Amino acid sequence: MSIEKFQPSYDIYQERMERLKIVVPEAFADGKINWDVLRECLGSFVEDDANKEHYAFTWPGKRDARRLAGKPPQGTLIPAPGEGVNEDTTENIFIEGDNLEVLKLLQKSYASRIKMIYIDPPYNIGDDRIYKDNFEHPLDEYLKLTGQIDESGTPLVSNLKSDGRFHSKWLNMMYPRFMIARNLLQEDGVIFVSIGDDEVQHLKTMLNEVFGEENFEGHIHWRRRHNQPNDPTKMIGLVAEHILAYSRDKEVFKKSGVGKIGLTGNFSNPDNDPRGDWASKPWKTGSGQSGTIYIITTPTGAEYEEEWMGDENTYKALLEDKRIIFPHGGKGQPRKKYFKSEREIEGQCATNWWSHDVFGHNQEGSDELFNLFGKKNVFSNPKPSRLILHLIMIANCKNNDLILDFFAGSSTTSSATYLFNLENNYSCKYIMVQLPEVLNENEKEYRDGYEFCREVGLKPNIAEIGKERIRRVIKRIVEEEEITEELKDQDFGFKVFKLHWSHFNQWQEYKGTDVTELMDLFAKQEDALIPSWKAGNLLVEIMLQEGFPLHSKIEIVKAITANKVFQVKSEFCNHMIFVCLDPAVDTTTIEGLPLSDKDIFICLDSALTDEQKVALSDKGVIKTI
Repeated sequence: MSIEKFQPSYDIYQERMERLKIVVPEAFADGKINWDVLRECLGSFVEDDANKEHYAFTWPGKRDARRLAGKPPQGTLIPAPGEGVNEDTTENIFIEGDNLEVLKLLQKSYASRIKMIYIDPPYNIGDDRIYKDNFEHPLDEYLKLTGQIDESGTPLVSNLKSDGRFHSKWLNMMYPRFMIARNLLQEDGVIFVSIGDDEVQHLKTMLNEVFGEENFEGHIHWRRRHNQPNDPTKMIGLVAEHILAYSRDKEVFKKSGVGKIGLTGNFSNPDNDPRGDWASKPWKTGSGQSGTIYIITTPTGAEYEEEWMGDENTYKALLEDKRIIFPHGGKGQPRKKYFKSEREIEGQCATNWWSHDVFGHNQEGSDELFNLFGKKNVFSNPKPSRLILHLIMIANCKNNDLILDFFAGSSTTSSATYLFNLENNYSCKYIMVQLPEVLNENEKEYRDGYEFCREVGLKPNIAEIGKERIRRVIKRIVEEEEITEELKDQDFGFKVFKLHWSHFNQWQEYKGTDVTELMDLFAKQEDALIPSWKAGNLLVEIMLQEGFPLHSKIEIVKAITANKVFQVKSEFCNHMIFVCLDPAVDTTTIEGLPLSDKDIFICLDSALTDEQKVALSDKGVIKTI
């Protein structure tokens, strides 16, 4: 086999092109698209040019936002050892960084791997901060914020209604993130997005475009307040928020199984039925329903001729099974029993109205943080864990499924995942992504969070609050929960990664005319890697570029002693990668590499002699940096 050059950049446009070539290969000639042939292949699905009018949802900046979604990432993720819990064994991930760049970095490793996404983005109510994406250099503003390059800056700006293009700015922030997020969902995956009144109609139209309106699953109205507002200036008090739900593919999701919520309703056992607690419903059909008409006689002799839910033979079988009751001392119309134990197995379908008593409320979310941190208002309006727990349930998450939240905030989604696992003896995993948004001690909304971070020795930013919450939740679970033999193997941990510059030299466009400057630019490109690279950090970037997830199992090949060789494997991949980043690869290392035909060996190009390259060419796939 030949030796390849390691490609450090994942191009989503190139991947889409390759997929299109598979579907319509006849539309390609010399690697370019023949638009006329493509139109012929698509037939009636192509819009007639003569009809210039068509339905579209557009706004200023949409084209640039779409282009930004396809722009390759400029950064990488590096591990932050010591900031997590049980880092050597956990598969839960917390990523600190700009979520657009992070989502791009996850594309290759996590494409079609995420079962559920939940996000609670800024609601754009006038004083919310939104992302100000840099279209040419997306990573720059983030690195300014975190002090990794000179010049202070922030990718967050207040989106004031008086500034103009109020809705457009918010849509430009969200659009590329949704485009990438869709690629991460499994075919039976679902996404839930919390939003307020100001943007709900725009959000739904945008999600219809990105996910397809045929994949709209529902609009949940959640009562976020448990008390009654009393504002004399408002005609309608705001007590509810919106949660929009979409599936990646509605038919696939339906076949895989729609999740159910816990039972609601009053169950009891007044007649000591050995089958346990029960409730009842009328045997008579409701309005708009059809059934069978016949006469039923009650134990007291009363007769009712109505349209009933089932035919007469079904009724007699239920009566024999003691599943029919007659209320009001035997005078009332028949009702059918249904048992709690049976309903628990069947589950209960969620509705589009979520009351605060069942699904939690904002004050409950604040109380959760107070109980963990011992301080009020550390984070503004956190979601209650019960709310996210029920979303996980109706998403029909199963053991080992992946849950993503890329506006993690105080990391409520991680707490809900732990609750879900404990209740079901599952081991679902999560990925939290949060920008280290700085908490300003001079702003009322952030003052308490700032003081808390200073008191416990944390950097005053939202990402630190999220990580600290997870650490304290894990500590409380381990200390207070009864960890049975069944639960002892659950994943009570997480590890942290942070967004950083790529370790690979990237070509900088030169627009000047000075030959000396141009030659210096070429000289800097002679080395594939930046001068300050570290093996452990570079290994993570290589993993992501090769499609291996962040929780991949990394081991040092002990049988090889002349060099340090990392072996990386994952259940996501049907092959392994072996990576050696030493300045020279020993001949005994080459001889001892346990490579199959599918496995890949990656090393520095300068670490191999010509003779070694020849020897390696027969040992599977070889890539050099």
